[in-house]
Amino acid sequence: MANVKDRLIFENKKIEAVASRKSSKEQKLRAKESNSNRLAEKAKRKKDHFQEVEEWANSAAKNRGGALRDDMDDHFLNNRNSGGGPGKKRQIADKKFGFGGKKGRFKQNDRKSMNDTSSYNPRGNFAEGMKKSAKSGAGAARTGKRARDAKRAKR
Repeated sequence: MANVKDRLIFENKKIEAVASRKSSKEQKLRAKESNSNRLAEKAKRKKDHFQEVEEWANSAAKNRGGALRDDMDDHFLNNRNSGGGPGKKRQIADKKFGFGGKKGRFKQNDRKSMNDTSSYNPRGNFAEGMKKSAKSGAGAARTGKRARDAKRAKR
């Protein structure tokens, strides 16, 4: 009888575990769904808000004179520094104090440096230099230590 009771308790625990796993899975799914709905709603509110601000700005510009805003937009779009060179403030400073030189990125290849072959040695950069440097200089004529000791002993 005790075995049957233990088995029934074990089966009940098993069933409860499966049920709890199912319910937690369902809760997780609902939480993800509600979170995505909340984010979508937030994005929609943000988009609507910016659209209302844009409409308000356009209506305010029309009340003040619509050409003014269009002229300002054109002015800022045309006079904006498009990355082609230094701005007006930088140009004035360069004229006053002199150009300070390149700042960083020294080893980037450009078309000029890529096609520059003035320092290219077709025989290799060390073909002759290594042989000469080993024998040249003051140490090349010096004899070995045993030979020097032998010469000293003869005297």
